[in-house]
Amino acid sequence: MSAPTPTISKGRLWLNSFIMALAASCGYLIVALMSQHQVLTIVIAMASITLVLTPIFYWTNSRRARLGNAPRRGA
Repeated sequence: MSAPTPTISKGRLWLNSFIMALAASCGYLIVALMSQHQVLTIVIAMASITLVLTPIFYWTNSRRARLGNAPRRGA
């Protein structure tokens, strides 16, 4: 018999999802700086990436938490 999985709050899931999306947009930042894009373009693109990816990451994180799968971590 397995132990019950601890519940994770929605606020923590949203925060984790936001941080993951922000990290993904930092990948764009590196590419944009190397390509010498304009600053306004970089800011708008990073905000858009974060805005689009945060709910997607929230959905995957909440699904993983509901199913009881541990979050993936480096081996």
